[in-house]
Amino acid sequence: MRRIAKKNDLTFFDRDAGCVDIALSVVLFGQKTTQLNIPVCGYCGFKDCADNVKKGGACALSASDLGTAVCSAVGVASIHHIDNRIMFTAGRAALNLGLFEDKKVTMAYGVPLSVTGKSPFFDRK
Repeated sequence: MRRIAKKNDLTFFDRDAGCVDIALSVVLFGQKTTQLNIPVCGYCGFKDCADNVKKGGACALSASDLGTAVCSAVGVASIHHIDNRIMFTAGRAALNLGLFEDKKVTMAYGVPLSVTGKSPFFDRK
């Protein structure tokens, strides 16, 4: 995450890396993006799924499935009083590092977890 921050002058990657440093663990969620071939969708911004594939796009509905799964997971963590934060930055770094065995995983989020007296993920600088 720090390498991405430095290379691209993106300070929020560095800020999030600090949160990951103090987390007890980080759960990674990855999605193998697949085209759902719904003819009237267009949420990806392309004419249809074939155009999306041809131009190297990603299925927006497939991506929303990942978001739903991550939100459900952090909801369960919250029920058990485990502080967490959804981070696209941690997911991007995991993809860059090749942490997913399946190379078809093209989208990811990381969720750092903490069980301290105060959540370290919300008063970020």
